[in-house]
Amino acid sequence: MNSNKVILETADGNQVIKENIGFINIVGENNTVKIKVDNPEDFINQKGLLIAIFGNNNSVNIGKVFYPVNDTIGLTGLTINIGNPPEDTIDPGVSRYASNCSIEIGDNIIFCGARLFLQDDNSSIKIGDDCMFSWGIDVWCTDVHTITDLEGNPLNFGKSIEIGKHVWVGKDVKIGKNTKISNDSIVGWASVVTKKFDESNVILAGNPAKIVKKDINWNFRDLQNYQIYRKSQN
Repeated sequence: MNSNKVILETADGNQVIKENIGFINIVGENNTVKIKVDNPEDFINQKGLLIAIFGNNNSVNIGKVFYPVNDTIGLTGLTINIGNPPEDTIDPGVSRYASNCSIEIGDNIIFCGARLFLQDDNSSIKIGDDCMFSWGIDVWCTDVHTITDLEGNPLNFGKSIEIGKHVWVGKDVKIGKNTKISNDSIVGWASVVTKKFDESNVILAGNPAKIVKKDINWNFRDLQNYQIYRKSQN
C-alpha cells in the first residue's frame, strides 16, 4: 500500500487524493503533499510546478500560489526538492534521502522562478502569505556537502529558513540555510542572504546581504499604476 499522499484541496474545503501526478515524484514512505487548487482536474495539467521528494515522513503544504512560465524570458515557476535522486549525486546509484522535513508556503504568492531545496534531515522552509519571488532564485536549506572540524565532526547542518509575510525577493537572489527575512521586506537583485534578519520593513542587498534601507514597504504594482491606484483610494 502506498503510504505517500498528494492532497488537492479546493476553496470549499473538499479534498481529492491523488496517487500519480506527473510533476510530483515521491520516493520513500509517509510523505504528504497538500496543495490548494481551484480545480483538481485543471491543476494536474498545469505547468510551472515540480516537486521531487526522496525520503520519509516529509510534508509539503502549499497554499494559493501562482507559477507563471514563460520560456522567452526564463520564467520557470517553482521547483521543490527534498533529498536528491541518484542521477544527481557523485556516487552512481546512491540516493540522498532527507527525512522529517517540512515546507510550508502561504497564500497569494507568485513564484516566477525559484528552487527550494532541503537536503538535511529535520530541516524546514516556511514562507508567509503575499510574497513575490522573481526568477533565478535559490532557497537552499543545506550546503549539500559537508564541512567538518579537524576531528571530522560535521559543522554545517541546515535547520531552517523563514521568510515572513509580504516579502519581495528580487531576481537571482540566493537564500542560504539557517536564515530569516522578516515581514514587509525586500531582497535586492543578486543578493546572498546568509543570516537572520529580525527587523521588518527593510531592504536587504549585497553579498552577503545587509540592511541598506529601513522603514519601507512595497506594492506589486508598477510605479505608474501604483500612483493611479493610490489616487483612487483618496
